[in-house]
Amino acid sequence: MKIVILEGIATSGKTTIKKELEKYFKKKKLNYLVIEEDETLMPFLHNTNKKIAIAHLKKIIKKTLTQKKDILIFDRLYFTHIFRTKSSIKDFESIENLLKKTSLLIFLKIDKKKIEKRIFNAMKQRPPKWADYVRKKGNKKEIINYYTLQQELLLELLKKSSIKHIIYNISKQNPKDIIKEIINKLNF
Repeated sequence: MKIVILEGIATSGKTTIKKELEKYFKKKKLNYLVIEEDETLMPFLHNTNKKIAIAHLKKIIKKTLTQKKDILIFDRLYFTHIFRTKSSIKDFESIENLLKKTSLLIFLKIDKKKIEKRIFNAMKQRPPKWADYVRKKGNKKEIINYYTLQQELLLELLKKSSIKHIIYNISKQNPKDIIKEIINKLNF
């Protein structure tokens, strides 16, 4: 079993990459499972307690690892929890230990100058509930600062992670090329 973890800030292209991977796995008749952020993140979106986050993630991971699948794809997993609980990689070491032998973490990065455009375009295209959620972060400048800081902190976490990872700059790289590289790294 191989595990792909997609991480990055909102609008970084996780959904696009996930959908393209799914198409490829279907075409190749690989047995895969996608664990959506609705399961990994959303139930505890506003949680600031690392113990609650860790317990939730361990439960999901252990349950998922019992599946007889060729591939597991996690749409976000623990980086956002670390960010929201103001924790460290060390605090989530038990999570990394469950995953590090078979996982590839894909981090999708956005150029700082493009974060504003992507967030505000998404606010027009995504459901109003998502735009309302973003607006709660403050005025335009505060929203951009929030996502810029989040990306910077997530990239710092990545440097300390024991999980094999690749950073793709979604602002400069074509998603189809990223998919090809990921598939090559997974050896499928």
